[in-house]
Amino acid sequence: MRRKTFWDIWGNSKEEEEVVRRAAQLKPFTSELKMLLGNGALRAQLENSKMVSLLPPVGTSVFRHFTPGSLKEIQRCREVQEKERQKREDKNISQVTVAQENPAGGLESGKPLPFIFGDPSPEFVNTPLEDLDPFYQSQKVFIVLDGQKVIHRFNADPACYMLTAYNHVRTSAIKILLHSFFRAFILLTILTNCVFMTVQEPLEWTRIVKFAIIAIYAIEVLVKVAARGFCVGRFTFLRDPWNWLDLVIISTAYLAEIVNLGGLSRFLQVLPALKLIPAIPSVKKTLGALTRVVRKMNHVIALSLGCLIVLAALELHNFMSYLLNKCVLIQSSNDSYVDHINDGGKKRNIVFSFFLPPSRLLENIPCLHCLTANYYYLPGHTEAQLCGNRSSAGTCPDGFMCLNVGTNPNYGYTNFDSFGWAFLALLRLMTQDFWEDLFRLILHSGGKIYTINFLADILLASFSLGSLIVAVIAVAFVEQKQAETTEAEQRSKDYAEIVETLKKEEKVDGSGGLDEKPSSERKDEQRPCSPCCSAFTAIFIKWTCCDGCRPKQLLHRVVSDPFFDLFVVMCLLLNITFMAMEHFPMTYQFADMLFISVPVFAVIFAVEVGLRFLATGPYFFFQVGWNIFDLVIAVITLLELHLVFISELSFTRLFCVMRVFRLARWWPNFNALLKLIRSSLGVLRRFTLLLLIIIFIFAAMGFRIFGRNYEENVCRISEDCSLPRYHMADFIHAFLLTFRVLCGEWIETMWDCMQVAGEPACLIFYATMVVVTKLALLNLFLALLIKSPNGDHQTASEVEAQKNLQEALNRIRRAVMGVKSQVLGHPSKKTGWKANLNPPGLKSDEPDQKEFLALTFVNTEEPESEVKTCDEAFKSASANGDADEENNHGDSAAGLRKPDDRDTPAQCFCDQCYRCCPVLNMDSCPAGLKTWSNWRRMCVSVVDHKYFEAFVTFVIFLSSCALAVEDIYLEKRVVLRSVLEYADYVFTCIFVLEMLLKWFAGGFKKYFTDAWCWLDFLVVLISLLSTFATLLGIPQLKAFTSLRTLRPLRLLSRFGGTKVVATTLFGVFPAILDVLLACLTLWLIFSIMGVNLFAGRFYSCVNSTWIMQDVNNKTECFMLMESNYSEVRWHNPQVNFDNVGMGFLSLLHVATVKGWLDLMASAMDSKEVESQPEYEANMFTSLYFVFFIILGSFFTFNFLISTIIEHLKWQKAKLGATGIFMTQDQMTLYDSLKAFSQKKTQRSVPRPQNKIQGLLFDLVTKDFFDIAFTVVACIQVLVLMVGTRDESMEKIKIIFWIDFAIIVIFTAECVLKLIALRRHYFAFGWNIFDFVLVVLFILGLFLEDVLNKYFILTHPFFSVIRLARTFRVLHLFRFAKGVRRLLYVLMRSLPALFNIGLFLFLIMFTFCVFGMQHFAYVKKRALMDDVFNFETFGNAFICMFTMTTLAGWDGLLLPIISEPPDCDPYLGNCGRPVVGILFLTSYVIMSFLVVVNMYIVVILEKFNMAAEESIDELCEMFYDTWERFDPHASGLIHSSQLSDFCDSLKEPLRIAKPNGIKVSNMDLPLVPEDKIHYLDLLLALTAQVQGMSGERDKLKASMEEKFKARHQAINKREDDAAIVIQRAYRKHAAQSPVQTGAQNGDVEA
Repeated sequence: MRRKTFWDIWGNSKEEEEVVRRAAQLKPFTSELKMLLGNGALRAQLENSKMVSLLPPVGTSVFRHFTPGSLKEIQRCREVQEKERQKREDKNISQVTVAQENPAGGLESGKPLPFIFGDPSPEFVNTPLEDLDPFYQSQKVFIVLDGQKVIHRFNADPACYMLTAYNHVRTSAIKILLHSFFRAFILLTILTNCVFMTVQEPLEWTRIVKFAIIAIYAIEVLVKVAARGFCVGRFTFLRDPWNWLDLVIISTAYLAEIVNLGGLSRFLQVLPALKLIPAIPSVKKTLGALTRVVRKMNHVIALSLGCLIVLAALELHNFMSYLLNKCVLIQSSNDSYVDHINDGGKKRNIVFSFFLPPSRLLENIPCLHCLTANYYYLPGHTEAQLCGNRSSAGTCPDGFMCLNVGTNPNYGYTNFDSFGWAFLALLRLMTQDFWEDLFRLILHSGGKIYTINFLADILLASFSLGSLIVAVIAVAFVEQKQAETTEAEQRSKDYAEIVETLKKEEKVDGSGGLDEKPSSERKDEQRPCSPCCSAFTAIFIKWTCCDGCRPKQLLHRVVSDPFFDLFVVMCLLLNITFMAMEHFPMTYQFADMLFISVPVFAVIFAVEVGLRFLATGPYFFFQVGWNIFDLVIAVITLLELHLVFISELSFTRLFCVMRVFRLARWWPNFNALLKLIRSSLGVLRRFTLLLLIIIFIFAAMGFRIFGRNYEENVCRISEDCSLPRYHMADFIHAFLLTFRVLCGEWIETMWDCMQVAGEPACLIFYATMVVVTKLALLNLFLALLIKSPNGDHQTASEVEAQKNLQEALNRIRRAVMGVKSQVLGHPSKKTGWKANLNPPGLKSDEPDQKEFLALTFVNTEEPESEVKTCDEAFKSASANGDADEENNHGDSAAGLRKPDDRDTPAQCFCDQCYRCCPVLNMDSCPAGLKTWSNWRRMCVSVVDHKYFEAFVTFVIFLSSCALAVEDIYLEKRVVLRSVLEYADYVFTCIFVLEMLLKWFAGGFKKYFTDAWCWLDFLVVLISLLSTFATLLGIPQLKAFTSLRTLRPLRLLSRFGGTKVVATTLFGVFPAILDVLLACLTLWLIFSIMGVNLFAGRFYSCVNSTWIMQDVNNKTECFMLMESNYSEVRWHNPQVNFDNVGMGFLSLLHVATVKGWLDLMASAMDSKEVESQPEYEANMFTSLYFVFFIILGSFFTFNFLISTIIEHLKWQKAKLGATGIFMTQDQMTLYDSLKAFSQKKTQRSVPRPQNKIQGLLFDLVTKDFFDIAFTVVACIQVLVLMVGTRDESMEKIKIIFWIDFAIIVIFTAECVLKLIALRRHYFAFGWNIFDFVLVVLFILGLFLEDVLNKYFILTHPFFSVIRLARTFRVLHLFRFAKGVRRLLYVLMRSLPALFNIGLFLFLIMFTFCVFGMQHFAYVKKRALMDDVFNFETFGNAFICMFTMTTLAGWDGLLLPIISEPPDCDPYLGNCGRPVVGILFLTSYVIMSFLVVVNMYIVVILEKFNMAAEESIDELCEMFYDTWERFDPHASGLIHSSQLSDFCDSLKEPLRIAKPNGIKVSNMDLPLVPEDKIHYLDLLLALTAQVQGMSGERDKLKASMEEKFKARHQAINKREDDAAIVIQRAYRKHAAQSPVQTGAQNGDVEA
């Protein structure tokens, strides 16, 4: 069977789930089972069925009690098997050819009894039975079936050497162990124990409960030991790893009472929570699946660790001690010294510790001991301001200087002073947790040049490795799904074979009726109904008394009318609109209007439900789920009308929001989203339950282990000795902290933990928690992704409702068109009032009609190769003409042109324009025909010229660069400003000229039917309006000046890669627009709920930046303000829930997990409206944010991603296997990389004749030689890792000499290989790579002293040298095939990833320029500072790069939407809220779609393709051996070498000597000269290992296709021979006429 990929499972997920579901329901009936068990002839027909072969012979009972006779039979079988084994050894039969027996997959322990065995009678339940699996017939085991018919296997040896299998005590223990009540009791005990884990201060009686729980656990262990035995034999107590947990829990519990275990006892108290996993079988199974996934991640884990180690070692030396640079106040009695440092009032950075010894520092800084109290802090910051010695680094204010002193930020844990902390920082970058703060610190202390480092780290460590991890997990998940589907398919096949045989046997007997009987029996079994229930239903539920009465028929006609559904939908939309209009503050009139609307809509929907109930009757009414939902909401809203005066029951208004869900009845995509959530919570409950258990375990573990440390050492992390908001001193806060870690934020809470509880314990705890939660979350994500809701079955009521709504809209549309036709006097000729609304070429009855779009690139059915840019649309216009236009032009002058006149340009206007206005046809004028045609031909030649497009692209590039220069410093640069003004005029003129030439060349029709030309037209129009506004001084048009920032978008169509990405994205966008709207509708529900819960409750009375605790409400705050407290104000956060629009913005913060902690903190502190917040006064409001992250964020993003992948998969199938995000040239490059990744037979290097060279050749060609130098390369990386900030001079010298020795060793290696391999040294890529590295090593060694002596800023150069040193570690990948395959996946993804990156860069460039135009002067606050701002293009690019990962966008949003009093409008530093929100949210959504989705999709696609194209490891080993026997890479070896070759192979392909008979039995075909082709030999060896089956031809075809690339050596020789023959023939043919003429002359003479 072919190995399925993620795309295969994705496309067939519904079918495979249906196969598994149906297979689980298969069950033979009693009559069928009796016929099967009692008919010998029938059993003979089913011998090939694996399931039937498990049954005993006819006449024997299927289930047999385990007795002493059973033990004797087991002993007899063992003796028989031993004799057979001895015979095989005597005959020297190879074990490879003997089929190995395995246990039956359907009879494994823990699985339900297969359907073929039927239902056992009660006497065979909970009692020892003989094993049903033939594999265990010779082993001392027996089985027991529990009440759910689940198989449990036990050891038949006496338990504890005393209790035999048929002993009464043991059988009783087995019955107790397998009884459902006992298991439920144990589960209840575990849950009780978990509840007591959450108690912060246990009471006196809890100690008694604790001992009672431990006693129950001990009794459970005793029962298990008595039932299974302790440790001797299979299936005993200690053979199950989960039973070890029970022993540890019991032994440590009693040990803790005797010995004081200290902190270890708190950890051991949490271990009973782990018993929840084996206590719930489904969760245990899910954890086993996760464990199998982890085992398959060894290669990607090794690659990730290797990359992180190398990057950490590099950044260790790049950023060592950088984060110690701080601005320190200069305190000196010498005023002249201070003036000298200030340098005339200018800001100056002096990093003394870099250039001055400590003695001079002490002399020049008289107050070095009080530096901590004199650091410079920005307002609102707790960390000292960092600075640096570079021009682009942070600067210090006047009176401060930059010193390398003090401690590192974040309690000293954020630094690069040692490898451990550097590795932690890289891990933080990989998980993208608060990495923007680390980025900001480095830029302040090191300079903006290090943006390149972070760009490389994020792309490699985060995006690439993260995508690879997702791909590997996806492949492992797919393999498990495929195994489940294969097992289900085999089970269905067996069942179908049995049923078919039973049908034939039934026909032979002549009884018949077998086809109908099972279905009727199954129907009765699924829906049992008692006579009383049937009578009650007939009397009270089925209203048949007035089925024919006219009122009921009239009601049914009204309810089923399409306009009734349209009316309901309009009322729903109007109700939703009224609910969304609620805001704070509201006027009394507006509030009254909203209050009145509530009972109005309640009555409307109640009447609707009543009409449906009366029209259909209760029997049919309650069969539709939506009717039940409508009834519940209607009853609750009516109940609210009577209870509205009770304030405590006002929460019932929130049920009105549930009406939004009713839209799913008429909206398919919204319905699909809700079905995804519903089915996921049901079908994927195993993953969800496991995730909840993991969260609980870590929360309880953190609470028990670190809770006391938080209480005792809280003053280390808080100045006022109060606990932070996220801590582990109690279980509720520990649970919130664990959920925060699950959302991806772990680094900040880990700092607090390390500060209060120590570094080792917190590092281990957080590392385990992050890895486990991320792994579980990724599996849940992929499981949801596989369950794509597209194509889910819709109920009949939903289909009918959607058809009714569509029919109502069609009626209105036809009516409007009919009225319009009558008014205009042009009725439709065909249908009269029923005007044809379909676009040309589409029939009215086609089900899959699409909106007619003129934009060619939006049409997703058009291949990418046919989508042209604006320039490509005009190329070859004169050559191709417009054949279709000429054929359909009618009387226009185009019809007078000759068909073969290819130089005639296309027509200017459309056909309708020519008919309506004939004067447009200038070609109809004979006098102007020639002039006009010549002019258009000249324009076509200009536009088609390659230099024209290159010139326009260059001008667009220059104009984009000019926009990037327009920063805040442009006003001071008068000359540059004048140059840019005139350049803008020139650019505008060039763009206008380009547009006019294209108009003349291709005509308006061709120009305005191309989307890229529309973009060009828009840019030109904006440029013209901007120019006129500047020249004429019209202030109304100056707003268009900022829209000049769209110019860089024109470059999208100028590069093939960006055009492919843009075409694909815009092609997918219309398809997902409806899905995005459905997701936003779900958000609307949460937004309305948020407005109802939190509107006006986030206000607080603040004094500058901190909340005043002694104020109770708004009135007291205003009293303080009136008492001349100027710094006091009644403040509302900028992001809140005061209206639905701000609610959407707040939910976007929560969904992206950025800034959501401040929102949740405000919600937890909120009280009543106009009341002062109180710390955690409303803790349970956090559940609102938890539920939204689960439902509104996780599920909606998953639904959106699944839709995008669905359409990308469709485009992938349309464009080809390698067509997604790649141009044709890049596809060729991809094929080259694919061919490079496949190992080919190579011509071996001849051994030199010289004796010394020969010895060296033998040395360098040995495997241990490369391994030895790879070990040296690893040592070199270790040397880079041992560096620290405070290392001594002796350590520095030792490291230097080790580096020197390593360089000498690598140089010696290079020299030895050059001597041994000679000119062949440079024939291998790895040797060239090593040679370049050696040259760089030597240059770095000799230039280091010179550069350090004469140059100061040489750090980037040494960074490159250190990076080159680590490249030698890449030799490890030559020996790690799995890691090498992952690297090949990245290599194959490079073309597509480059296109995506270039597209994203152009988008970033456009947003950077736009941000500089609008937000350059906003007040610096939150994240915006001297580096993160929009003042210059470099700073703007840093901001946009940070937001590409969704990091820090919340901190940049606050300044750009700031309003007074947070800013001063007179200074012009206020933001623009509407523009700012649209600016950032659009970029955040676009970067999420492009980076997150496309990056993962590309790597996942290439990973699946690599899995399909990868060569098997056996074949790799085969070709490694073949190269030694075929040094010339001919693909052939002599038959005399066959014996040695087969003996040289490794297992399992190896045929050890003597192998003459086995080799001859392979019957290999021979080519001339008695040679054997490698493919024939490989097929024969593979067939010998896999067994000779009927699939040999398929195997051969697969091998030939897979290894076609390996025939290049043979095909090249054939091509060379063909070329030689062709040249000889052509030479002979050229000489033949001369020779023939000479011969004729001789004859005449």
